[in-house]
Amino acid sequence: MPAKNYGHDLRAMRNAITPQTRIVFVANPNNPTGTLAERAALVELVNEVPPHVLLVLDEAYIEFLGNDAVDLVPLIRQGRHKNLLLMRTFSKIYGLAGLRIGYGIAAPELVAAFEKIRQPFNINLLAQIAASAALDDEAHVSKTRQNNLSGLEFFAQAFRQLKLETVPSHANFLLVRVGDGAKVFAGLQKLGVITRPMAGYQLPEWIRISVGTPAENERCLAALKMVLDFPAGKN
Repeated sequence: MPAKNYGHDLRAMRNAITPQTRIVFVANPNNPTGTLAERAALVELVNEVPPHVLLVLDEAYIEFLGNDAVDLVPLIRQGRHKNLLLMRTFSKIYGLAGLRIGYGIAAPELVAAFEKIRQPFNINLLAQIAASAALDDEAHVSKTRQNNLSGLEFFAQAFRQLKLETVPSHANFLLVRVGDGAKVFAGLQKLGVITRPMAGYQLPEWIRISVGTPAENERCLAALKMVLDFPAGKN
């Protein structure tokens, strides 16, 4: 399904469902663009997907939204959407990517079906303990969310001044249009800065920059200016 404004066209996705459709995937916030689905459109999709279709919502970046997130968990608790699966991870805002741990939220019947095909030792004990502790560390989540908001604004403001196009992001990264994405990626890599070229997503002119600490963001911006051959004094 073609993207709409660098995000999901939820109405078109709903209209494309047929009796043969079995699974619909939606990433919200979206990866790799960082766009956020409109609240009303998302709720409409959840309510209108036929019972025979499994609706999977990838919410890997939902914690970065704070109070702006659409909380669909109550719908599952009420037993109203037994075909809805919410997928979340500890790899992003919790910083536990190396432990490869995440979780899903779904109706008991759906969870029971997944249990039949789950590998017996798919999560190690250390990862489980770390994840359990992370859920209680609200201070870390709040601090990381604020650092991310500041970082997104830092890059957005800098790129406006440099007249580089960006896609407004609700995740922990930002797309920026740099011309030859692969060439810029390679140039940044030589300077010790790793970004992600977007040609694989049919966006060859773009790269994706993850938000880091203020010092890391400054270093990334300085390196990008060098690769793009901007004057040193241009902010």
